[in-house]
Amino acid sequence: MDTKIYEYLIAVSEQKNISRAAAQCFISQPALTQHIKNMERKLGFSLFKRSSSGWIPSRQGEIFLTAAKRMLQVEKETLEKIRICKANTTPAYRVILDIHLRNLFIDTIWPKFLEQYPETRLSLICSDTDTNIQYLSRQMADIGVFPVCQNLPSQLGCVFLDQSEYRLVLPPNHPLADQFRRNGIDFSALMEETFILHQNFSLYSTMQQQLLEQSRFHPKKILYGYSMQSILRMVRSGAGITFLPDVIIHLAGQDCVSCAFDPPIFFRHAAVYHKEQGLTPMHTLMADLFIQHYRQFH
Repeated sequence: MDTKIYEYLIAVSEQKNISRAAAQCFISQPALTQHIKNMERKLGFSLFKRSSSGWIPSRQGEIFLTAAKRMLQVEKETLEKIRICKANTTPAYRVILDIHLRNLFIDTIWPKFLEQYPETRLSLICSDTDTNIQYLSRQMADIGVFPVCQNLPSQLGCVFLDQSEYRLVLPPNHPLADQFRRNGIDFSALMEETFILHQNFSLYSTMQQQLLEQSRFHPKKILYGYSMQSILRMVRSGAGITFLPDVIIHLAGQDCVSCAFDPPIFFRHAAVYHKEQGLTPMHTLMADLFIQHYRQFH
């Protein structure tokens, strides 16, 4: 809303002189005169009358000027309230996660984070690794936590949170478990086994496919699970075998048997941020909370 005209009219009524009012408002006298004429034409009555005392508000002008002063005061108060509101509003902390970390983050990490930053508002996005990297590269998120098995773009920095080992997971009492533990994994002995892979296009699924390609092994039978937990349940029930990081395997307790690869294959989670923003205290706390969580499983 343009309230400048109200300021002009009030200046004229206070100065009672068009030249001094124009100087006060940093506007030329002809321009100020034209503004007054335009407003009078719009209202349908004269705002001022000229006398020996100068420019004096007309009766209708006094009514209009009283309202104009109220409007300017309302505008001033409203802008001040908006300024205070902005100053007191904590910006949202934009976190982007691998979808499999969502429950861990909401149930464990975020409550502890709020102990240090209780006024922080959360903006949470869960997606795949490629999307997470795009958001962070464009500074559409403040920090991301997800598995990393590739070089990050040069504008991104990271703090590694854990290093999990990928292992072959077998059902309880699987006949090949002891042999694999003593002599290493022999894929030729698994030709008739059903492999259970993750169906989502996440890094877990990508790592599982890479493991098969590196081993030059092509299972005859493949099943897909919609989550890590569902895959573990399928393995426990004897539906097949799978590859998982040990940080996930611990969820199965004693119900599954895991065997290491030789050489070992590692899987890392990282807290990723944009280098222009830097490793802020909030980012450091977020990384530390994840590190503390993962340490209890190593």
